[in-house]
Amino acid sequence: MNVRTVVLTAVVLILIIAFCCEYFYTHNPSSAQEKVSLQRYVIDDAGRNVTLPANVSRVVAIGPGMLRLICYLNATDMLVGIEQSELQWGPTGRDYAMAYYDEFKNLTVIGPGGPGKAPNPELLLSVKPDLIIMSEIYCQFIDPDTLQREVNATVIVLDYGPAGYLDFKELNNSLTILGIALNREDRAKSLINYIQSIVDDLNNRTNNITMRPKVYVGAVSYKGAQPFTSTQSPFPPLSLLNTKSIADNYSNKTGFVSLDFEYLISEQPDVMFIDEGNLQLVKQSFESNPSPYLQLNAFRNGEVYGILPFNYYDTNIATALADAYYMGKILYPDRFKDINPAEKANEIFNEFLGKPLYQEYSAAYGGFKCLSNAFG
Repeated sequence: MNVRTVVLTAVVLILIIAFCCEYFYTHNPSSAQEKVSLQRYVIDDAGRNVTLPANVSRVVAIGPGMLRLICYLNATDMLVGIEQSELQWGPTGRDYAMAYYDEFKNLTVIGPGGPGKAPNPELLLSVKPDLIIMSEIYCQFIDPDTLQREVNATVIVLDYGPAGYLDFKELNNSLTILGIALNREDRAKSLINYIQSIVDDLNNRTNNITMRPKVYVGAVSYKGAQPFTSTQSPFPPLSLLNTKSIADNYSNKTGFVSLDFEYLISEQPDVMFIDEGNLQLVKQSFESNPSPYLQLNAFRNGEVYGILPFNYYDTNIATALADAYYMGKILYPDRFKDINPAEKANEIFNEFLGKPLYQEYSAAYGGFKCLSNAFG
């Protein structure tokens, strides 16, 4: 066979192969696009365009609130690691930990966790995650792209608002992104719709009330335990009830507010709530010096009530919503006469975490109740 024949034969073979490929891809468009369709993207809360793995089965969460979101989306079966702080703190007070702590105990530690603690790439690498869900606050410790390279795992940065607040726009965005990443899109949509139904229900019950009581919420935690004169403005469950706290008029400052007894006595709130996470601290203060407390009409009239703490390693969304129904029952009984707060709390916990947690909260903190007998 001469050179000319060889060249002609090769050209013919190339043309035949090219024709076959074109025919195959023309008649099998799904196969041609399969590789493209496997590429999934999200834009995370750090503004990064993140290419998601084709298959996600090994997931870790680092930083405040991230493990909570994974639990809310019923994706604990994907977890392959846990922060040390989650184990050290025990389950009490974090709604997701109260529901899933027995599962957490069997996971490998992937870093210290907790406020002000940097992630540990070496420990993260040891569990070979496909996906790392990182709190935006951790960006101050490590660049997410750097962490992604060091661990060889996709990193998504999320944030659902400041701790102790209810930023539903940010929450919905984070749930949507995470739903896509974890293939839990239907679950994310269902939870978002449920949350909106709660918000709408609370608004419909309270949006046209003309006469509102003066309200104060005391002993609200901020970077640790706080006394009775510490509060938050605005207070999220009250905001859901279209109701202000007397602290909202104290200054232009929002967030943590430290009042003094003189202001409380001058304002004389009709109803007061105490964050039960700090109830023992308030009791000790009362026993030491009851005089300023007894100058408050609400104390003398027995209008002091306990609510569940909802801020622990970011906001316990479910607990905050449960508090709102109890506070509504106390403040506007005619508008909430169909509501049993304990039953409603369990409905909310069931929807978020698949377990009724109110009795566990009640055992740990006291539950929804009047505190008039707590101060003798």
